[in-house]
Amino acid sequence: PDMAAEKLLPEDEFLFMACDGVWDVMSNQEAIDFVRVRLSQGETSLSKICEQVFDQCISEDPRRTSGLGGDNMTCVIVQFNVKQ
Repeated sequence: PDMAAEKLLPEDEFLFMACDGVWDVMSNQEAIDFVRVRLSQGETSLSKICEQVFDQCISEDPRRTSGLGGDNMTCVIVQFNVKQ
């Protein structure tokens, strides 16, 4: 797995971690944009956003997509500095 230590900055919004079942289908930027849009639309349930990520990534027929969207999928979103 890829790991890095980073200092949190005031502009950091969230951390998105996922397994290869998600990364096989989405790029880093696509995943960040996906989460950011839902948060900006007022979605507060991070687990619901994860479910939406899976719905976006899953293939109806992995045979047609050469297996993409057919792998196991896990993700975690940690939101920083939530303004109340």
